[in-house]
Amino acid sequence: MRLEELERRLGDRVSVEWRSFLLRPVPEARPMEDFTAYTESWARPSGMAPEAGFVHPWSGENPPPNGSLSSSIAGKVAESFGVEAWEAFHKGLLAAYFTEHRTISDVGVQADVAEAAGIDRAEFERRLVDDYEAAKTAVIAEFEQAQQAGITGIPSADSSSLWATSPRSPSRHSSNWCVRPTSWEP
Repeated sequence: MRLEELERRLGDRVSVEWRSFLLRPVPEARPMEDFTAYTESWARPSGMAPEAGFVHPWSGENPPPNGSLSSSIAGKVAESFGVEAWEAFHKGLLAAYFTEHRTISDVGVQADVAEAAGIDRAEFERRLVDDYEAAKTAVIAEFEQAQQAGITGIPSADSSSLWATSPRSPSRHSSNWCVRPTSWEP
């Protein structure tokens, strides 16, 4: 079930809190052939949730992302523009990766996505530079918190803490989410 559907069904009985999770924390170039073969694995989640919009395999028009840290930092910067801006940015980043096959670790792509999400491009780029270290620290702290909770990849769940990671994250490679029921009726 997609998170939007979970929120729609449960309303205020559930709270979804997005957190950063780094599947590829250290930037490194990936050979196109290997990455394209990896994206064949998107067929399974695509078949389970066609509305997610996965396009597979990778088109090869753009190089694959070199890691998940950069896009996660961009997400933290987008978050500084407010919830609605972050949600639009996040959806745009997912589409850029899974549907449009864009290199989401590229700052120019991140700025394009921010602008399409209604975020002032110049201000986004300024904050990406000025707030880089603080955003990076926040991303790494969330990643370490997830690791300490026993989360090692996506999708996953830890029923003791009710952490779960998104089945459609580019990191998102790097996004994950935490679902905490605010009330529970079996």
